[in-house]
Amino acid sequence: MKPFPASSLKARISGLVGLLFLLAIVAITLLVTEQLRDEMRAQLSQQQLATATHLAKDIDGKLRLRLESLQRVASSLPTDLLSQPGQLQGWLDERRTIHPLFPNGLLVIPANGGSALADSIKLASRPRSFADRDWFAEVSTSRRPVISRPLYTRASGEAALVMAIPVLNRHGEIRAVVAGVIPLAAPGFLNALVGASPAKDARYQLLSAKHGLWVMSSDQDESIAALPRDGSDPAVDLAVAGQRGSQIVRLASGEHELVSLVDIPQSGWSLLARQPASTALAAVDNLRLNALLLALLFSLPLLAGLLIGLDRLLRPLGVLASALQEMASGQRPLQAIALGNGDEVARVADSFNQLQQKLLAQEKRLADIAHHDPLTGLPNRLAIRDRMNLEIRRCRRQNSGLALLFLDLDGFKAVNDRHGHQLGDLLLFEVGQRLRLCIRDCDLLARLGGDEFLILLSDTGSPLDAGQRAAQRCIDALTLPFPIQGENLQIGVSIGIACIEPGSEPSDLLADTLIAQADRAMYCAKGAGRNRYTFHNDNTSPT
Repeated sequence: MKPFPASSLKARISGLVGLLFLLAIVAITLLVTEQLRDEMRAQLSQQQLATATHLAKDIDGKLRLRLESLQRVASSLPTDLLSQPGQLQGWLDERRTIHPLFPNGLLVIPANGGSALADSIKLASRPRSFADRDWFAEVSTSRRPVISRPLYTRASGEAALVMAIPVLNRHGEIRAVVAGVIPLAAPGFLNALVGASPAKDARYQLLSAKHGLWVMSSDQDESIAALPRDGSDPAVDLAVAGQRGSQIVRLASGEHELVSLVDIPQSGWSLLARQPASTALAAVDNLRLNALLLALLFSLPLLAGLLIGLDRLLRPLGVLASALQEMASGQRPLQAIALGNGDEVARVADSFNQLQQKLLAQEKRLADIAHHDPLTGLPNRLAIRDRMNLEIRRCRRQNSGLALLFLDLDGFKAVNDRHGHQLGDLLLFEVGQRLRLCIRDCDLLARLGGDEFLILLSDTGSPLDAGQRAAQRCIDALTLPFPIQGENLQIGVSIGIACIEPGSEPSDLLADTLIAQADRAMYCAKGAGRNRYTFHNDNTSPT
């Protein structure tokens, strides 16, 4: 057997048949393992999402409890005690039921953010002013309850959270702010997150997309740290983008993770549960790999047999492939391919010959359709734009001029509305026939669409005179009645003219610009009474 190159059609057919055999074996295995994998992934996703949702609801409930408790304290605070710090301290100390919820302090802060008026845990390290804290600025501005960003307190240096409630008078003015400080890892708060895991090799992460911070993590390696901003963690990108639920993401390292995201409404945080997909789906992935290896092993003898048999069977196909390649590369002109053995390959060659003839004819028809209006048979906007760009370049080279006439029929809509579109189409066809007689053979008449036409007068030494003469001929021709289907139809035409004078060197002028100029001049002609023409930049004296 003579070996054939790997790029030949024979080799590709052999490879295709071998691949089909391989796919026949692999397809069943992939269908079964993929279904099993999807079921396992869905089950794991639901399980992980359920545990994350439960934990998120627990955290949200703890935040709500503390926020509501702090609101009750703020709403019951006697504002007349704000000027009596001693009595205010006693009143705050009596609120013992709320103290365990805020182990790092329950404070009453004056409206100016100065030193606390009362403090349930008096600490010497407590700051003398809170005015520079972002949570105090936010509650002062919004006059609404605020949960701060995760922060390290100045008093104790612990990772904590501050809740602040404004105390307002009846005019809505802030009299004071009641604030509570909670360590993140405080018992009964977020300490349950430390060491928790949704599954083997999995972890929880609490993040604040609003503040761009990690809040806490089950392995305590991401406490009040900045979120990655370079797209290196797709799970964080999903959280910041607002996506929720479970899905598998690919990490920058190439590994995949099963990720579940749940909102914590009270704080605007998100709880992220994640575990390596390789751990969760290891059994199914191993089964899939073994099945693929087995399919490959079975395909090898078949491929060897195909190479031996196809060398003889596909020899005519090689001749056909060589002929087609030579025509495609230009080494041989396009021509019919003759294979006289009458088999399937010969029929393919005959079909190619027929297809080649049809494609050439169709290409010619499509080119004609693309550049002509089907109703009037005139060139369309695409054709005249191409011709105009050529003529504009020729004007620069030969120091000649050209004129463009933009024609819009007057009274055509009334004819169309009264007699119907069929008669209106016949009228447009007749308009095109009359306009042909108004111009030279070297000029171009085109239909833009509707009742708009363009006339390009090229190769003229005096574009203004040529445009004026042609416009008047068009007006005179279209003023005469059109006898169509027993009706004498009467219309007019408004014409705008734009010119390029010889030697004007329109270095940046394009066809669309010239069309727009003629279009504006046409509207000036319509505004001046219709059935007349106007030159571009001569809007005050239509002819």
